[in-house]
Formats: sequence, C-alpha cells, structure tokens
Amino acid sequence: MRNMIISFSLFVVMILTMIFSIGYLNKTCKSLLEDCDKLEEDIAAENWNNIYEDSIDFLHKVQKDSKPLSIFIDHQELDNMSNELYKFTQYTKWENKEEALASLHVVKFYINHIQELQKINAQNIF
Repeated sequence: MRNMIISFSLFVVMILTMIFSIGYLNKTCKSLLEDCDKLEEDIAAENWNNIYEDSIDFLHKVQKDSKPLSIFIDHQELDNMSNELYKFTQYTKWENKEEALASLHVVKFYINHIQELQKINAQNIF
C-alpha cells in the first residue's frame, strides 16, 4: 500500500510539473512572438532609429529565457534561434530590410516549432 501511495504521489508531481512547464513555455513563446511582430512592423515601416537597440534587447531576452527553457526542450533549437538572432542584429545595424525580415521569420519559425514540439498529441508521444 505504501509503494502505491508513493507511486501515485510521484505521478501527480510529474503531471503537475508537465502542466507548469508547458504553461511556462507557451507564455514565454507568446511573449517572444509578440516582440517579433513588433520588430517586424518597425522594419516594414523602415523605422531604423530604434530597431538595432530593440533587436539587441530581444537577443538578451531570448538568452535570458533560454536558460530555464533548456530544461524543457532540446537546446539545439535555442542555439539555432540564438545564431539567427546574432545575424538579425547585424542586419538591423546595417539597415538591410530584406535580410532582417528573412532572419526574423526564421526566428519566428523556431519559436513556433518549439511550441509545436511540446504540444501533447499522439505524434509527439509516439
């Protein structure tokens, strides 16, 4: 009986941890996507005055959020996104609209891909 209680308790803790981690991941990805949309709007409007500083701030935000996220997800996804963000900051520094938009779309793809990989569905379980 004691083993059954311990096993059930561990199962409940594991489920609660999964719910917390998926909620945290979704909240973080939503925030990052909102920042991407803001940057995309500024680039499309060619508002270059603050875009470079905003891109650096976004890079730092991703790096800060990457540490806890790497517990839940494959760090390779985060590394790829960080590498693309380093390129993005240089594209914004030199006001290269096409490359900046392309790079930002790659970052958005990585964020969406991270969210898709963590959804609970049959494809991700098996």
